Amino acid sequence: MGSRRRTRSRSGPGVLVLAVVLVGVGLLGAYLLGRLAVTAPQLAEGRIPPVAYEAYLAASAAAPTVTAPCAVDWTVLAGIAQVESHHGRIDPDHDLAANGDVLPPIRGAALDGTRGTEPVPDTDGGELDGDVQWDRAMGPLQFIPTTWRELGRDGNGDGVADPDNLYDAGLTAVAHLCARTPGDYGDRAQLRAALVGYNASGRYAEEVLGWVERYRTEPLADVIESPELTSPAEHPTSG
Repeated sequence: MGSRRRTRSRSGPGVLVLAVVLVGVGLLGAYLLGRLAVTAPQLAEGRIPPVAYEAYLAASAAAPTVTAPCAVDWTVLAGIAQVESHHGRIDPDHDLAANGDVLPPIRGAALDGTRGTEPVPDTDGGELDGDVQWDRAMGPLQFIPTTWRELGRDGNGDGVADPDNLYDAGLTAVAHLCARTPGDYGDRAQLRAALVGYNASGRYAEEVLGWVERYRTEPLADVIESPELTSPAEHPTSG
């Protein structure tokens, strides 16, 4: 399995510089080399918006629809999403709508061979990523068009697989893990291998694992922003 490497730059209230490794036939994972210069405390703390939490629960529950033995705990998806985009709120200009849409949509830098990237000429005519010359990573979980066309799932049942919707992106991440690197994700070594398959970087995998551990062990009241979603008995971890 080949790999592609890229860095991603954004501008907003501050300039966010992200470095990532691109894997396989096209998944782009956004790996943070440094801490994002955000001002909102909940972003730095890794707290999860209620709609994101519900999206991860829904994707976890739907995992057996991908393959019969597929089981992905919601905390795995939360760990990935935290590292990739702070649960869709990559900077103070981005937020989540009640239906899980990330507004405005997140797009990575053009994969044009600069900034250490491997060039990825446009594969979708700009239909998905808005760029007719080069492919770009899309949405809160950072898929490129080729990967989305292969694995994209409709996680919220609206009839559309949308990389900018966290329900859809969450279930697509489940599909990527279970289809590409199946295993027992309750086992740290097997989960780490799957995360390296998601983004070919050991450092990325370790950062995600750190967030997974936090989300698994800390009280929900400390990681979910809404006080109504704090009962571990309602949503026990599966790992």
